[in-house]
Amino acid sequence: MSGIHDVVVVGAGPAGLSAAYTLRRQGLQPLVLEQTPAVGDVWRNHYDGLRLNTGRYFSRLPGSIIPRSKGAWPERDDVVRMLESFPQRGGFQVHTGVEVTRIAYESTEQLWKIEAAAGEPVFARAVVLAVGASRVPVVPEWPGLSTFTGQVLHSSKFKSALQYKGKRVLVVGSGNSGAEIASRLSQHAEVVLSVRTPPYILPKSVYGIPLPAIGVVLRRLPRALGDRVLAFLQRRFVGDLSPYGVPLPIGSLSEQFSKTHVTPTLYTPIAADIRAGRVKVVGSVKRFEQDTVHVAPSVTAPNGPTVTFKPDLIVAATGFRPGLADLVQVPGVTLPTDWPRSGFTGAQVALPGLHVIGQVNPLSGQLREIRLEAYRVARSVKRQLKSRGASKEEAFVSRADTMSITADGRERSAS
Repeated sequence: MSGIHDVVVVGAGPAGLSAAYTLRRQGLQPLVLEQTPAVGDVWRNHYDGLRLNTGRYFSRLPGSIIPRSKGAWPERDDVVRMLESFPQRGGFQVHTGVEVTRIAYESTEQLWKIEAAAGEPVFARAVVLAVGASRVPVVPEWPGLSTFTGQVLHSSKFKSALQYKGKRVLVVGSGNSGAEIASRLSQHAEVVLSVRTPPYILPKSVYGIPLPAIGVVLRRLPRALGDRVLAFLQRRFVGDLSPYGVPLPIGSLSEQFSKTHVTPTLYTPIAADIRAGRVKVVGSVKRFEQDTVHVAPSVTAPNGPTVTFKPDLIVAATGFRPGLADLVQVPGVTLPTDWPRSGFTGAQVALPGLHVIGQVNPLSGQLREIRLEAYRVARSVKRQLKSRGASKEEAFVSRADTMSITADGRERSAS
């Protein structure tokens, strides 16, 4: 694994495996590094009962189609099996148990240095950063949280609702994970859902057509028209939950997404649970005092007198941050904290040979976006390496009397 590689792929989730697969189709042999013990572990550890909201067809990855026998909405384990089969089908190897801690550009050598928690660093002419958009779980620093005597669990660590039977649970966040976890818990526990920003709740299919298919069409339309279509779908298929504590969202879906990067909630059973009283809705969390949580009484009165709840468990479905700015280091370059979500002017020049995949989650579906990105990234890497090879060849010809080029592309004295 040591030495200089043409391309190193960091991460072996859907994005990294897709990138490796398409790189092999371009005739390259990527070195693939994965932090977890086995391929597919991130999906393998998702909560029980998870199904894809994007549907079978729109969840396919390069060279991978989930069998029709798995139904329209594949389960977690169907995705795991698809991911596990990638290395053999793609003709590449994944080095698991490798925790990459730093990716630094060495301008003198024009190489990326990839350092891990254990072992020698490796060098690469190109790097595909595929660690996912959910690298760093976020739990807000609520006042008094450290005094809370109950259990606090980020949604990424939630496994089974049944184990909390008879418990009092506060789920914070009404995105896809929060909505589904709250709904599943309501079958076994007393559930309160804390909502700060009213979510867009949309059906995952309309008359049998998966929402990602509609999303593909809407991306080609003017944004305002697309927003009107989505608002209509919410009113028509979900309805108004204002009488139950969840007001209609303020502003358009595109505006909300641009600010929060949060996709609409596609788990509509939460609407039925809220209407039936199985899930009680309150406003945002204000503070903790030992076994007590103070919350705003409603979404529409965030600054009024608080109400209290004494939960046994807090499930923080409060999202993630990429954490890539902490991982990538380039002399003279300061990356924005939320890069690459925020974008970065001049990234191709400042970060030569660094490619990011898997950070975009449009309405048309993240897995579909990964599939499209993977082919683009692979072609870009191939062009970069070809261009770099041509530059090396020119340098060699101009100094042929004194220099030669080794097999790994580095120059050495001919003497």
